[in-house]
Amino acid sequence: MHLQDRARWLGGRLARVTSPGRLHLRRHAEVGFDRAAVERYNKLVMKQAGYALDEPERLDATFAALADPTRRAILARLAQGDATVKEIAAPFPVSQPAISRHLKVLESAGLISRGRVAQRRPCHLEGRQLRLVVDWLENYRGYWAEAYGRLDELLDELQAGDDARQSSGGRESQGT
Repeated sequence: MHLQDRARWLGGRLARVTSPGRLHLRRHAEVGFDRAAVERYNKLVMKQAGYALDEPERLDATFAALADPTRRAILARLAQGDATVKEIAAPFPVSQPAISRHLKVLESAGLISRGRVAQRRPCHLEGRQLRLVVDWLENYRGYWAEAYGRLDELLDELQAGDDARQSSGGRESQGT
């Protein structure tokens, strides 16, 4: 959504475009309290922050989180059981704050959750989001099975052609 559209969507009362690329949010004192506009703005901010994602957007966030090898390794570690940030960070050559940032990305994608047990804050793998990925990939299973079937047929034809050439080529060389 472009900034002009955002300002218009907010009714022009809570926001205005001040310069290219900058959206100025007006204070409640400047405009008076408009509950509907505030709710629209809150929904917009929550959506951008990843709190209210629809399924396609959640799927995009999941694939983006899975794109990083460090995050995939973290998920593999959490598949073995819950772990704290310190336990997760131990095998990696990066700082603990860097691991915490990776965990935030995984958490915003819905792949992990963080709990609290006394003074520990263990991370837990959430399988529900991975289930969405598997279900989405399942839609393409038939296509890939058909493509692999065609590839198998082509390889069988090539193999049969090579076998025929080798057997006929061997006889021709013996006869001359």
